[in-house]
Amino acid sequence: MGIEGPRTPAVHRGVRVLDAVSSGTARTPAALIGMLGLPKSSVSDLLGTLEDVGFLARGTDGGLHAGTRWSELSDPDAVVHSLFRACATPDLDGHTVSLARLFGNQVVFVDVHLGRLPLPLTPRPGQRINAVACAGAAAILSSMSADEASEAVTAAAAHLGLSDDDIARCLALRQSRRRKVYELSSPPMGRQLACSVAGTRYALTLHVPDRWPEPTTRKAARALHAAANVY
Repeated sequence: MGIEGPRTPAVHRGVRVLDAVSSGTARTPAALIGMLGLPKSSVSDLLGTLEDVGFLARGTDGGLHAGTRWSELSDPDAVVHSLFRACATPDLDGHTVSLARLFGNQVVFVDVHLGRLPLPLTPRPGQRINAVACAGAAAILSSMSADEASEAVTAAAAHLGLSDDDIARCLALRQSRRRKVYELSSPPMGRQLACSVAGTRYALTLHVPDRWPEPTTRKAARALHAAANVY
């Protein structure tokens, strides 16, 4: 293996697979084979192990996404269960609601309560997107002091290879005057309304279909805010 190589190559490969799937860099075995430069059988064995332990799962289209084990590890206090139970109201019925947290200049979807309404892009647990495309990032950053927000973003800067400009763009999402609901429309995710979750560094995000009636959307936003504060 040599002195420059990783001491546990299988673990490093597994981490690279999880990172690629969660960031959307590679969502199929073929894409992972090209990325890792490993034989098909080796990638198949690696994926099989990650699926067996619940770190990865396959969608109906065969695409890879984060498995249920992620939410169990990231939510030992069962905050997700309590929040989604609080979201079980008539005004949120049928809507997709996600729970997210910040990772550097990215947002990680910890878990997702899937609704019935059509969306431009439905988030998946473990998926990562740039913070500027997610209303949850503004909600999380705005719930912190300026120093806390800076520390939260820069903590993962080295791992993600962030430049000073990357960090500045992310921190610019923070609003000095806190709001109940933060709204954003972005090309990948569509229209979103987000609330910071009281006592945590999470955000609940309501994913709204295009051209949805405004009065209905506002009622859903109020229900989301209530769930984020009384769970």
